[in-house]
Amino acid sequence: MGIQVVPYSPEWKTWFLELRNQIWPQISDLVLDIVHVGSTSIEGMSAKPIIDIDIVVDSMDYFKVIKARLSRLGYIHQGDLGIKGREAFKLDYDPKIPHHLYLCPVDSGAYRNHTLLKKHLAENPDAFKRYNDLKLGLADTADSIDTYWRSKTLLILEFLEKEGLNQDELESIREDNL
Repeated sequence: MGIQVVPYSPEWKTWFLELRNQIWPQISDLVLDIVHVGSTSIEGMSAKPIIDIDIVVDSMDYFKVIKARLSRLGYIHQGDLGIKGREAFKLDYDPKIPHHLYLCPVDSGAYRNHTLLKKHLAENPDAFKRYNDLKLGLADTADSIDTYWRSKTLLILEFLEKEGLNQDELESIREDNL
C-alpha cells in the first residue's frame, strides 16, 4: 500500500501560518496560542504532508464557545478520537491545506507529548535520524496508516521517557495508542 512520506518542505511553515491566520481571529480572545506540532513543524524531518495544529487553552471552560466559533469556519468536532486531553476537529469539506486540528489544555498530556517530542527531536540529532529513518521505512512497508502510526509509537515512547515522563504517563500513552 505505502504511506506518503515526503522530504521536508519549507512550504509547511507557510501552510501552518495560513491556517493559523484563518483561525486565530475567531478565537484569540479565548485561547493561549495556536501551535504547529508534529513532523511538519520540525525543520528537515520527512513527514506526511499534513499540518498538525494544537489550539492551546488554559482550560476547557470555553470549549462550547470555541467549538461554535470553529464551526463558523466549517470545522466539525470529532471528539477526542481515543486520545485523552485533546479534542479533534475536521473541516466539513476537503481542505486546500491538509491538516489535523486539536484543542488541548496547556496542562494536558496530549499537548505536553507533542511539545516534548518536538523538543527531543530538535535537540538530539541521533533521535532525529532514527525517527526520520523509521518513518521513511514504514512508508514503504506499512500495510495501513494504523500500522504506520502504531509502529512509530514505540520509538516515541522511548523519546518521551528520555524527556522525563514516568512509567504511569508512558503506560497511559501506550494504552491510548497501541
